[in-house]
Amino acid sequence: MQPPESMQIEAKKGHRDEPFVAIPVRDNFNQSSSFFPMPFAMITTINEQGTTSIGPHSLVFPFDISESHSMMLVSRASSNTATNLRRTGKCALNFIEYKRDWMEHVVNLGWPGQTPEEKMEGVPFEMTKSPTPEFSDDEDYPLIMADAFQVYECVMDGKFEYHPHREAAAPLIENFFALRVENVLLKESFKTKLDSLQEFPDMPLSYGFRGGSEFWFATHNQPFHIPVPQGKGPDHNRIYYQANKIDPGVRFDEEACKLLTGIPQLFLEVVLKGLVDAANEQGVTMIDADFVKAVEEQRKAG
Repeated sequence: MQPPESMQIEAKKGHRDEPFVAIPVRDNFNQSSSFFPMPFAMITTINEQGTTSIGPHSLVFPFDISESHSMMLVSRASSNTATNLRRTGKCALNFIEYKRDWMEHVVNLGWPGQTPEEKMEGVPFEMTKSPTPEFSDDEDYPLIMADAFQVYECVMDGKFEYHPHREAAAPLIENFFALRVENVLLKESFKTKLDSLQEFPDMPLSYGFRGGSEFWFATHNQPFHIPVPQGKGPDHNRIYYQANKIDPGVRFDEEACKLLTGIPQLFLEVVLKGLVDAANEQGVTMIDADFVKAVEEQRKAG
């Protein structure tokens, strides 16, 4: 799929002849001093009375992405989300698709100063228990949104500490939470989309609070793809030579090495050693194309 025509026209025009001007770096600079659209998560937590509330948060993003998996959340210390997280250490990150009439409720849920009970009054979202047994039976684990297409079930990583000095009053400063991702839940139809790479969810984007009175949102065009660079990886003959030096008991054939030419040289040694380890575990002495494909399928399956 090609980029939309409007994007191609804009790219041709460009802004390269315009001068840059310096902008004061204000608090909440991502929305007050610049343009920085972001997706957002509807974070559910539970209070001492057992009420689940929803807090929309844009400042939540992948933190640990390999081996251990976590999200970083930045939230005002006095928010219901932060208050509940400090008590229970548990939350769910719910992601919704774009519906214009939902955005007003997103804004209302993010407005400070209301109790969870007040915030949840009149919201159009249906809440449900987690399908994960350990969380569905946990009194401290919040409900999740039935309207979400994707949910990250999280618990706080108690090892993370970050407390920068701030001059502002304690309720106004940020709290920083590392949220360990225990489960990723997808609705069945979106699991199909994830595997097929043909459709993507229509996620709303937030431009944040601007002008002192408005929250700004945007939708996005249909995602398109650009192939990875060709011919920049190592030649298969070079891979063959490198691979067959790793373990004298495990050999690579040429067809297997041809499948690995798209791997950047920086990562090649790690990939080759991973294939050798897999071969040793399975008693394989010759790594061929079928073995490489099987290992890749196992990796994708998790």
